[in-house]
Amino acid sequence: VGTHGLIIEFTDPEYSTRRSATYLPEVAAHEGWTKVEAIDSLMRKAGFSGPITESLRKRIRLTRYQSTLFALHYSDYASYVKTTRGAAPSILGAKPGNY
Repeated sequence: VGTHGLIIEFTDPEYSTRRSATYLPEVAAHEGWTKVEAIDSLMRKAGFSGPITESLRKRIRLTRYQSTLFALHYSDYASYVKTTRGAAPSILGAKPGNY
C-alpha cells in the first residue's frame, strides 16, 4: 500500500458487466487503507453496488503500476512546454497570457 498504483478489472456477477477502476499509489496510503480496503473501495469506484465477497475478490484481475509525482510552478511548466514544443501551453477558448 502506497508504493504501487492499482488497476482492477472484474465482471459484475449480477449484470455480467465488465467493470474497472484505478487508484494512484498515494491514494490508499493517504486514506490509511489495508490492501483489502483498497480493493473494496476500487470495486465501489468501478460502480459495483452488490455485496463484496471473498469469492468475488478472488475473481478480480489486479494490475500494479508505479508512477512519479512531480511538482513545479506553472511558469516553469509553461517555459518547458514553450522550449520543447515551440509554443506555450494553451486552453481552447482562453486568451493568451504572458509567460
